[in-house]
Amino acid sequence: MKKVLGVGNITNQKIRRIKFNNQFYDAFKNPQEGIVWFVWGNSGSGKSSFTMQLAKQYAKSEKTLYAPLEEGVDNADFIERVEYLEMIDVKSNFFAQEYKYEELEEYLEKRNPPKVVVIDSAKYFFKTFQQYKDLCRNKNKATTFIITGHAEGNHPSSQLEKDIKYDANQKVFVSGYLAKCQGRTVGPNGGDFIIYKDGYEKLKGSIQK
Repeated sequence: MKKVLGVGNITNQKIRRIKFNNQFYDAFKNPQEGIVWFVWGNSGSGKSSFTMQLAKQYAKSEKTLYAPLEEGVDNADFIERVEYLEMIDVKSNFFAQEYKYEELEEYLEKRNPPKVVVIDSAKYFFKTFQQYKDLCRNKNKATTFIITGHAEGNHPSSQLEKDIKYDANQKVFVSGYLAKCQGRTVGPNGGDFIIYKDGYEKLKGSIQK
């Protein structure tokens, strides 16, 4: 049986947080190591660009693996996104490969595994919610996972994605080039992250008209 913790035991625990900068800090503060992000949105919303920007923010200090199962590492859109967002700035910490579930499990068991793993997207990677739990919650508790999903309206499109959303620590809905934090840690500006300023302002203006 686990020993119960008193107030002193709880507050004296050492928690490692990842230092975020500028707009990322304003939206999300400094996230704890080993959490799960779930990012969902419709096609053309800016979801992929936000996810890559988030990966870059982590890769400034953490070894980060991006698994683009939905697009593929040889997909023109993925390659152009890597170039446009200047991932060369974090080349020593950023890596990509289309690992499937069993391949990623094996890779994470190797020496010097990534501290951050991006899975794009949930329905291309996980067969069941239990697989998600085993990988992200049971076997790799110190690893931060960023998982993307599709949307139906404002909600995740499948039951698997809904289950991951409810379990995730940071829940981010992307629409109209705006990433909105619905998670447990919200930054000083209320959790809004503008992905592409010109596109966001253009859409916002057309809605107001």
